[in-house]
Amino acid sequence: MSDYYALVTTTGLAKLAALPVGGTLTLTHMAFGNSTIDPTEDMTALHSEQHRCALLNVEVEATNPNNLAAEAVIDSTVGGFWIREVGIYDEDGDLFAVGKYPATYKPETTEGTVKELGVRMILAVSNAEDVIVTYHSGIMQGAANQDLSNLTPTGQQKFDVKADIASPEFTGTPKAPTATAGTNTTQIATTEFVTAAVAAAISALVDSSPAALDTLKELATALGNDANFSTTVTNALAAKAAKTNDTITVATADPTSAFNVRNVKATSVDPGELSSLANGQILLVYE
Repeated sequence: MSDYYALVTTTGLAKLAALPVGGTLTLTHMAFGNSTIDPTEDMTALHSEQHRCALLNVEVEATNPNNLAAEAVIDSTVGGFWIREVGIYDEDGDLFAVGKYPATYKPETTEGTVKELGVRMILAVSNAEDVIVTYHSGIMQGAANQDLSNLTPTGQQKFDVKADIASPEFTGTPKAPTATAGTNTTQIATTEFVTAAVAAAISALVDSSPAALDTLKELATALGNDANFSTTVTNALAAKAAKTNDTITVATADPTSAFNVRNVKATSVDPGELSSLANGQILLVYE
């Protein structure tokens, strides 16, 4: 036997044998220990477990359909121990498989180095190609995935919380990357992007307007809240005379008569002339 190997425990073999056709086996975690003892099929736990994490992937090996490959990654923040034994646990908390691992030290950040450690464990399972195996983030990749009708309740729950690719309906507070300003594509617009775009549009609209006229309300007030302001001004101007060469109608003391005057020009007038005018008379000064 190789110095480093993995095997399915007696418990694991029994569970595989008891699976019905199309049955599902759910593996959930990989554990790491520092014991130098050779693993055996009758083991129910690692000899000296140091850390346990969720499986990242489980799949049938492409090059050997009788092998299952399980993968996990130890986070960079975890460490301070040696790894010499590895175990895989199922959803019942039972040790499904165990392996002897080349002595590897996993440091922690306080030791001055940071690294993630990925571990891949290969298991020889005679009926691997016919068994549907699930893991923590869903069903494994492989030909056996075509039939999803026999998922365990746990496996079904994992699918139930996934959104459809076509027209998904999200709940909670989903997040998306914020596009750069000015983006005009089919990319999803976040609230951050929309808020910035609206602020930029308002700023361009105001464009250094005085503070007293930089809102629609202030503009409406300045226009007398007249929705037909243009028509009102046009009509008012039509009733006014030009300063030169226009005809005006002047009422005389006799309200029944009137006469037209052209070329009226304002000039200096002797106050005596104004005081001599009778009530109802006007003084006209011709150019």
